[in-house]
Amino acid sequence: MNVTLSLLDDAALWQAARTAMTPAQPARLEDLHDQKREHGLGADEAAEEQALLALYRETLLVRAQAAVLLKQRGHDVSDPTQFEPRE
Repeated sequence: MNVTLSLLDDAALWQAARTAMTPAQPARLEDLHDQKREHGLGADEAAEEQALLALYRETLLVRAQAAVLLKQRGHDVSDPTQFEPRE
């Protein structure tokens, strides 16, 4: 995320805290891990795996940072279900 999270209002922070990969992305990452373990990956698949891993890490980092900021602003962040992505 290019915007410094601390500059966001609370509503935008809640949205950031609920950010998630699409359902297909973690499934594809798992498939790539399985394939890597069983047969290895070609260059294109290895690049795709690295891109998905980077997206996963960035998503976790944004969610965690947003939750910390919300807590610092006085919000109760103790219920993990409130961080589930909303449609």
